[in-house]
Amino acid sequence: MTTLTALIFDDESSIAVGGLTLTERAALLAHRAGLSPVCVWGIRPLDRGSDARLRSRGISVVQRPSGCAPLQGSGDDESFVVVGPHVLFEQAALVYLIGCAGGNGSPVAVCEAGVARLLYLPAGAVADVRACRSVDEMVTNLTRQGAVRALSLEGVFCRRVDMAKGTQRVERDYIRHLNGGEDESFFTKQIRRFSVPLTSRLVRLGARPSHVTVGGLALAVASAGYLARGSYGAGVLGGALYYMSMVCDCSDGEVARLTVRDSRFGAWFETIVDYLTYFLVLAALTVASQNRPGVETYRAAAAVALVGSVVVAVVAGYLRQRVAAADPGRFDEASAHALASASSVHRFARWGRQWIKRSTVAHLIVVLALVNQLPVLLYLWAFGAVVASIVILAVEPFVIRRVAVAPAGRTIDG
Repeated sequence: MTTLTALIFDDESSIAVGGLTLTERAALLAHRAGLSPVCVWGIRPLDRGSDARLRSRGISVVQRPSGCAPLQGSGDDESFVVVGPHVLFEQAALVYLIGCAGGNGSPVAVCEAGVARLLYLPAGAVADVRACRSVDEMVTNLTRQGAVRALSLEGVFCRRVDMAKGTQRVERDYIRHLNGGEDESFFTKQIRRFSVPLTSRLVRLGARPSHVTVGGLALAVASAGYLARGSYGAGVLGGALYYMSMVCDCSDGEVARLTVRDSRFGAWFETIVDYLTYFLVLAALTVASQNRPGVETYRAAAAVALVGSVVVAVVAGYLRQRVAAADPGRFDEASAHALASASSVHRFARWGRQWIKRSTVAHLIVVLALVNQLPVLLYLWAFGAVVASIVILAVEPFVIRRVAVAPAGRTIDG
């Protein structure tokens, strides 16, 4: 078994994205990807604050002596994943790099405009670059020998951060990418316009994902209270509060991924809160419709909506546990991708599931509240719940066969 070590070049700068310096983020992501030990090399030792924060997250960084080259003293059975300075990347970049390397004994480099960002060094190639003091020098030496293979990370976030341009824009690009980017539904993209700036502020205030989830639940409870009153003003206020809760629903996942705190517990906690808010609002709309003409039809629609929503919640929870128990937070993304790339029936299924997504419901509530027609949402909800329940039952065998979410950490047998 070859030891797969992470070697991070400390940029010694104050650049921080999501409350973490680039070096701290690289160490956390390397640890999550199963690389051990995690080593840091720079002109000066890693500062005490960064070291303390990493230790509080369960990572003991090995500081490579700055007086010698970073690879000096490494063992013959040690392979390396090298992270260059000023690089912001997602965990998938490391997983993809390791997977493409595949233990075949060939160095693999990810470069941008001729500058190395990431490098995989198999044990047999370490001796050729042992005296190098930068990742660019390593890649240059290997290129002269014709020993390095270039890798393109299309669709994977891996970018050098320009200190002169600041980090606000790159941080927001990073947040959007980590949460689905262009693959998200139209309504979710609209909510991201508010959640992404909110996430940046919350992270700077030290908020945890669970704090945001609980805040969103509190807003949803308040929203249900106002919606149940049935008056125009209360409906508009309830709709606004529900939209705000949906912004928090997006933000808690963004905070989790941005601060590298996404976890199995957090994914399930968020899922349970999501389902709870659905039923709170459904109950509130049912209560509000009791003073409207045609109350019996509203009750019937509410009953259909309830049954359909329960079916979707139970089956979706089962699928999440069945195919994504290792990383429940990635279930929606993985299943949507599988459905989009399959037959027209499965693409229709992907469309059908949008009907009762919280982002869709949030926009409908606001619009219907403004025109004083909130109970109409019960009819739309009933239709969407029936479509979504039929769709999820129909595609359940396909999802079980085609979707598999594995743990993020991977190692290579040498």
